[in-house]
Amino acid sequence: MKTARIHGLAQAAAALSLALGLMPAGAATVNNTYIQNSATEIRGQLGGYARPTVYVNQRACGEPSPSAFACGPYTISVGTSFLQGQENSYGNYVAKFIIAHEWGHSIQFTRGINKRAPMQELQADCVGGTFAKYAQTTLRYPSFIESAVRSARAAADYSTHGTPSQRDYYSRYGYANGLNACLTRI
Repeated sequence: MKTARIHGLAQAAAALSLALGLMPAGAATVNNTYIQNSATEIRGQLGGYARPTVYVNQRACGEPSPSAFACGPYTISVGTSFLQGQENSYGNYVAKFIIAHEWGHSIQFTRGINKRAPMQELQADCVGGTFAKYAQTTLRYPSFIESAVRSARAAADYSTHGTPSQRDYYSRYGYANGLNACLTRI
């Protein structure tokens, strides 16, 4: 209940900021098509490691409200409102980074990787960073690592997800060093 209220307040703040012109201009519209297209792009890089289905607005993992969650090697659950709020607050393509982060968890499930907190989340940040680089160099997106890092830093919690500086470091580490480094050195 508290999480839903906080999420609702965050959405209201994002809407007000957008109305006041304080948000990035031209944020992409995050809907089922955008999310499924993003999953197809991510699968192009990470599909050899895990092939989850991305469920939209279905609470497929039993989560209390649709946000972004991986609950096994085959299931990622995301909510359009949550991802739209991230895009509005931090910039275009942040939703892709978040889905790639969750894909990183699916890779962990597939490979039996179970690290202590916060390293499990930081390794997923690293995977997200590899996708940001792939999107830029292979898919020809403009760089969105700065926006992705701002989003990751904002979601830091000092315990399960790590500190802002840790989330920053591991996202950039993946961007700079690639997937193999994320999976073998973290």
